[in-house]
Amino acid sequence: MNKYASHADTIRQRADTQEAKRAASKLWPLVALAAAALTALPATAKDKVTMSLAWSIGGSNNGVFLAIDKGYFAEEGIDLEVVPGNGSSNTVNRVATGTFQFGVGDTPSIVRFNAQNPDAKIKSIYNHQPTDLSIVTLKGRGITKPEDLKGRILGAPTGDTAYKMFGAFSNATGVKDTDVKWEHMAANVREAMLIRGSVDAITANQATAFFALKSAGVSEKDMVFIMYPDVGVKLAGAGLMTPESLIKKNPDLVKRFVRAYNRGSMDTFRDTPAAVDAVLKREVLLKRDLELEKARQMNLSIGGQTLVKESGLGAFSDSIIQGTIDIMTQTEGLKEKLTIADVIDTSFLPPLKDRTLPAPVAN
Repeated sequence: MNKYASHADTIRQRADTQEAKRAASKLWPLVALAAAALTALPATAKDKVTMSLAWSIGGSNNGVFLAIDKGYFAEEGIDLEVVPGNGSSNTVNRVATGTFQFGVGDTPSIVRFNAQNPDAKIKSIYNHQPTDLSIVTLKGRGITKPEDLKGRILGAPTGDTAYKMFGAFSNATGVKDTDVKWEHMAANVREAMLIRGSVDAITANQATAFFALKSAGVSEKDMVFIMYPDVGVKLAGAGLMTPESLIKKNPDLVKRFVRAYNRGSMDTFRDTPAAVDAVLKREVLLKRDLELEKARQMNLSIGGQTLVKESGLGAFSDSIIQGTIDIMTQTEGLKEKLTIADVIDTSFLPPLKDRTLPAPVAN
């Protein structure tokens, strides 16, 4: 190649470069506009969901808050708000309004509601904890068996499940509603009224009353519990619930919610202190040592069930659900004949491998 040809190539290369620069200069404003438009686009929208607890923050709520802190709900595209409850049996009413898409509350109330509202059913979709309904009193009050309640003053929040189910207790023991005098109060002063002697006994979940009394300085040996299961009232406990209408309208949301909820529930067994700390972030007045003991006791209660060992966390017992339907129908004279499928929906439970509890660990 001669020097003139080489010089011509150089000129062409310079011309090409200059043309490229001119073209690029025309494109830069368009690129900048496109980048600005992309920046202005909102992040992927999450489903805004509100969930009702059964009672105040603490106790059995650890798993849901741990799941929030670990980002499990966010990973499922859910922006979750959790609201304290005002009674386990009242949760079903909250969920039925549509204001709350999910809630934790007692299964007998679902049976009652569905029998009265067959076209607007609520379904229990994840078995939360076993039932521990009880009559609670203190030593020295002269109450050790059901018959001792006659003529006494019983305290109960109107939304308390044990109070709502006193009819079943009556059928099993012969102690009628009219045999006692009822004193109603807010849930947060129930145990205090028992301690003061304003009432002779209270209705409550055993675990709730135990730790409320203990935190108030009452010795365990001074507590007396008359357990509903011990007198023959064997009911399903609390469960995670949602409206049947949401199941039909958005089953994918329900599936994603249960998946995140289950991960948090499983993690309460793997790392109980972390689960308690997640609750303490929301309720700083709680005592960490007491909440740890409460959480560990609940883990033992739930993890020790044969049903959980064999069928995993969140599983239901058809026989217990059917028994609950039978008891509620007999006790409250429910007209609508319900089936197990009218009360629970197990189709959203994650695979068994994701619900099998880990081996016990010291935590």
